[in-house]
This record gives sequence, C-alpha cells and structure tokens, in this order.
Amino acid sequence: MARSIAQVASGSNRNRGVLMLAALFGVLSATLMFAFLSTRGGGDEAVQDALHTAGEMETVLVFARDVEFGATITPDMLVEQSIPSGSVLPGVVTDPDEVVGKVTTTRIYAGEQALGAKVTTGDEQNSLAFKVPPGLRALSLQIPHEAWANAGLPQPGDRVDVLGITSLVTVDPLTGEEKLDLVSGIIAQDVMVVAVSQSLVPFGPAMTGTNGEALSESTGDSDTPPYRPLDDIATYEEAISITLALEPADAAKVAIIDAMKDDQGQYRIMTRYQGDREHLGGTITWTLDDVFVD
Repeated sequence: MARSIAQVASGSNRNRGVLMLAALFGVLSATLMFAFLSTRGGGDEAVQDALHTAGEMETVLVFARDVEFGATITPDMLVEQSIPSGSVLPGVVTDPDEVVGKVTTTRIYAGEQALGAKVTTGDEQNSLAFKVPPGLRALSLQIPHEAWANAGLPQPGDRVDVLGITSLVTVDPLTGEEKLDLVSGIIAQDVMVVAVSQSLVPFGPAMTGTNGEALSESTGDSDTPPYRPLDDIATYEEAISITLALEPADAAKVAIIDAMKDDQGQYRIMTRYQGDREHLGGTITWTLDDVFVD
C-alpha cells in the first residue's frame, strides 16, 4: 500500500511539472510576440490592431482564370472573394467597372487579386499593339510619292479609304493584239491611320469603356475632336510610311497592290471627312471605259 501511494504522488508531481513547463512556454511565446509587434510600430496598440485585423474579412475581386497579357477584361473573368483584411493588396479593385473593358499589361493567374496597376486603357501605352483595334491588323505602306497619300498630310487618328489602281496589258489569244487593261477600285474603307512614319496615334482606339463606347472617341462635345493631333510633330509631309489598321482580307488586297511595280499597280490614300463612317456597298471598281461615261 505504501508503494502505491508513493507512485501516485510521484505521478502528480510530474503532471504539475508538465503544466508549469507549458505555462512557462506560453508566457515566453506571448513575450516574444509582444516584442516583435513592438518593433513593428508600437506595443499594445500594435497588438490590438493585429488581433482586430485578424478577425476582419473584406470582399475583393479576383481573377477566375488565367488571363494572357494584352487581353481585354470581361465580366466573366472576375469573381468576388472574401479574404482577411491583412491579405488585401494595395490598389485592389472592388468594383468591376474599374477594370472591365481595359487591357492587361502582364499575364495574370487564376486567384490573383484584381489590381488597377495591372490593366490599362491604352492611353499611356506606346506599343503599337495597344493602338490596333481588336480583329484588325496593322499594315505599313511606303509612300514613294507624297501625292499618293494626300501630300503626306494624313495624321494618326484620321480615317481613310484606300484606292487601288492596276495597269496591265492583256493579249487577245486569237489576234495577238495587246490591250491596256486599266482598273481602279476602292479596296478598303473607313480605315484608321495608326501611325505616320514612327509617330503613333495618341489614343488606343481598341479600348472600350464599361458601356462599350470607344474611350478615344468624342464624348459628344462638338469642340472635342475624336483624336488629338500630335503636338511634337511640325509637319507630316516628310513621312516615309503610313501604317493602317485593316481587316485581314483588306490588308491582303492592299499588300498585293503595294507589291506590284509602280507601272503596274499603285494605291492612293483618300482621307475622309471627320466623323464620316459610311461604307459604300458592293464591288466598287472602274475601268478606262467608265472614265468618259456619265
């Protein structure tokens, strides 16, 4: 009996020792945490802030899937997610209208918080890729004679039509007689001039606002032009090239004419009146026979 009582007493002492050791470690941990928070900016106040923040949640927008660089943000790319306040990044977006319709400036991965710093309207981007509207292609043409492009006067942001002219000699297979086959036709309409020489249009016409309106277009004020002229260029007559934003099929047509020798094929840039967006329907071509016919 005496041995059993001694064993019980010994076990109780061990339990008390373990409890005291655990309490000591708890006090030491709390002291270390307090010291750490004090170095971060202020003793009891920092402790209270940390405890208070740990229990708060904020709803922010995150990306639902991976988004490539240069992609236009659409509503289905974003989802709302509640995260601890301490994990919210500076500049995070909570309103979809702040990013929808804008373009990513870097690759974004699923689960990333939506940051205003990672999207753009294109206004501040100098890359040609941000100036070409979606679905179109930039095509540059050398201007061998300034008269081919309205004396070199079109400015970035102007809208033009492209006239193609071919002068080919055909041979009658029966008589062997040669005949000049001269044809002109409008091969591209309502085309935006993206650049003249190496001066880009100052806006990104591809970018649209949350309601689908072009951000680079006039808001309705008749005194505000849809595109600003570039102030740092004195003249446009010295331009050696012009870059157009074309439908892929139209780009192919224009490129064919541009690739021909000047005595066989030429193009003309015809500037439109500001605000004129009308398209002429059907195939628009003329031959030499049409020149003197009413």
